[in-house]
Amino acid sequence: MTVGSSMSAAARRPLAVPLSALCLSVSLAVSQPTQAQEVNAEPATQNRTEARQYNITAQSLGEALIQFGQQSDLEVTASSALVSGKQGNAINGRLSSRQALRELLAGTGLTYRLENGMVTLRQEKANELSAVTVSTSWQTATSAVEGYTATRSATGTKTDTPIIETAASVQVVPRDIIDEQQAINLKDVYENISGVQQAGNTLNAQSEVLPIIRGFESPVLLRNGLRATSAGAVDLVNVERVEVLKGPASILYGALEPGGVVSYVTKRPEAESRLVLGQQIGSDAFRRTTLDSTGALDEDSTVMYRLNLARTDSDSFRDDIELERTTVAPSLLWFPSDNTEVLFDFAYTKEEQPYDSGIPLSAEGKTLVPDSTFFGDDDLSGRENKDYYASYQLTHRLNPTWTLRNQVQFHRADNRNESLRHRAVFNNDTELSQRYQNEDRVEDELQFVLDGIATFHTDKTDHEVLIGVEHIKQETEWQRFRQNAPAVPIVANPNVNFDPPANQTLSDEPSDTRRWALYLQDQISLLEDGRLKALLGVRYDDVLSTGSQNDVESPDVDDSAFTARGGLLYMLNDQHSVYASASQSFQPQQSFAVDRSGTPLDPETGEQLEVGFKSGFSDRLSTTVSVYQLEKDDVAVFDQELFANTGDIAYFPGVNQRSRGAEIDITGQLTDRVKLLANYSYTDTEVLENEGDPSQKGERLGGASLHLARLWLSYDFTGPLAGLGLGGGARYVGESTAQFDTDLPLDAYTVADASLWYQWKNLRANLKVNNLFDEEYIPRANNAAIAHPGAPRSVLAGVSIEF
Repeated sequence: MTVGSSMSAAARRPLAVPLSALCLSVSLAVSQPTQAQEVNAEPATQNRTEARQYNITAQSLGEALIQFGQQSDLEVTASSALVSGKQGNAINGRLSSRQALRELLAGTGLTYRLENGMVTLRQEKANELSAVTVSTSWQTATSAVEGYTATRSATGTKTDTPIIETAASVQVVPRDIIDEQQAINLKDVYENISGVQQAGNTLNAQSEVLPIIRGFESPVLLRNGLRATSAGAVDLVNVERVEVLKGPASILYGALEPGGVVSYVTKRPEAESRLVLGQQIGSDAFRRTTLDSTGALDEDSTVMYRLNLARTDSDSFRDDIELERTTVAPSLLWFPSDNTEVLFDFAYTKEEQPYDSGIPLSAEGKTLVPDSTFFGDDDLSGRENKDYYASYQLTHRLNPTWTLRNQVQFHRADNRNESLRHRAVFNNDTELSQRYQNEDRVEDELQFVLDGIATFHTDKTDHEVLIGVEHIKQETEWQRFRQNAPAVPIVANPNVNFDPPANQTLSDEPSDTRRWALYLQDQISLLEDGRLKALLGVRYDDVLSTGSQNDVESPDVDDSAFTARGGLLYMLNDQHSVYASASQSFQPQQSFAVDRSGTPLDPETGEQLEVGFKSGFSDRLSTTVSVYQLEKDDVAVFDQELFANTGDIAYFPGVNQRSRGAEIDITGQLTDRVKLLANYSYTDTEVLENEGDPSQKGERLGGASLHLARLWLSYDFTGPLAGLGLGGGARYVGESTAQFDTDLPLDAYTVADASLWYQWKNLRANLKVNNLFDEEYIPRANNAAIAHPGAPRSVLAGVSIEF
């Protein structure tokens, strides 16, 4: 894993701080200064050990080692636990690499090993040392971020890359923002990013609100870089950061929608022992208890653990809606050698909650009943989601050039749902038709990813090459019974009593999907100073989906495609860059997606062109400005007229859509006390072609607002009020329509929130007011029958203590 490229645009061979550098808060043993020693040094090639000019100022040891790696053309492997809190000495003059290292490390208590062009730092013997606790602010693509500004990410490239050097729009919401805003759900986090809003689609098996990104729904989440298809609830207790890659991502992650993808990174074990207990209470009988425990299991910190627990119980402003959620998430990080790490990660979440179809709207988009009104039957079982994750990641550095990474993840989504789902508003907005549904769905997804990452220099060009193979096996067992239920009157206090049929014959609808992929990517640094960055990638996907319904085989979907992307980025200086990119997407259709003649639809494809500007002022403030045009072809659009007239299900073929717009995101530290998150997006969507329904041509896409804006500011006091902080902001969502009824308007709205916190030693207290001015609004709607009102003003208080 390379981090040296974040320091400057000068020509260099990146410093490698792999594997153990992911431990950010560690225990470091220090004693009286001792002379740096060379351990088991072996001959290296002449061109790397011969005398050369060094010019390194006295500074933190981590920064000094990065400069040493750049000036020596050597790879330096160092645990952050070793270098954190230490000062590197100044070296100036013509020295051999060993001489330079000895001077640089003098008085640090560290030794080194130089072998085959790789320098490995080690600590003195433990019995010569005494313990001192320190921490480091080094960032990696998976590490914790201090403050608002993440400088590195792997979501956009699958390698640990500085965001300012990535020719794509990648936005990160770190844990500090999640905690300050006291976010509870994933949607509370991704709405901090430009061009992202809640989708109106309501999936029976998925309680998490899906996002719309750049005008297109994105139904697949990424968890630690791997697909989390059909995920239920995402509990934030073990989430370190939430990231969004804008635009097509098929080159890295296969079959996806072209607008972008939401990826969340879970917390990793750390060497420093820490236990944090938290308790939150709030409006609507909200109660949440959390635990976060981490530390080393041995003296050398070669084995570390982390355990996250959460229990959430809550009522709702919606009648008869109650939530119970339990999450258990342990992980183990093992360093069998200096060049190898193995991460074992597990998670279990169980959520129980009635299925909520929201409230009905008039043809003008106005609510017909109070926001609290529930048209379900609370005697039905409701929805129960269970999510299981078990994964491991092995990373091994073979030599200074090659690193191997193997990821395996098993995910089971076990979902049950017995409820009434709204269908339509009729009879002059006085009645609501419903359908009874009883479903049992279990989906198992097994992923295998093997990557090889090569970092090397040719002539005046630096390369970081990624070559990988991916296999995904997805099996779904789906049994369900559906029956139209009697219509209910649209009134403020409906009395809904539905007696399910005694003898239900559940349909059997199993399906099976196999995905194979090969991909190749090269990140190239050009020109003598490395300021010109080229990003080139190509991928081949082969997808086979089979399915049946009550032993009647569905048409097989057997699609394959090449997708590619390319980008150029120029570093204007160390803090500013401009880029241009082009990328493609590929998404096979579901087996039931056929036209009126029964012919399967062609796979969806997408293409995007994007230009942008980035600024990164160290780790304090970052800005991304982007302009894009995105086209999506062969979209599967439901044939509503055929279904209404005959009950048959079909889709319009040859539907083409477009989204184009501009976005700006600013996050970071304005002053030592003021932090800022601000963004704005303009998203202009349009149906370019719809032969089945020509009236849709030229219409905007459902659910996508033309304007979105977000502002959040926080301030930390000093002096007598030190420890006190406050934050506040607002979110603006412009006019839109229901996602599947573009004739149904949804009004624009602005929601303001405010937070207050106080830190005293190891105790922290928080107070949050959501929807400060009690705005009434509809953030998302499927159609007139299914519209979800936003929550009214609520209060959330919390306290946490760290041991």
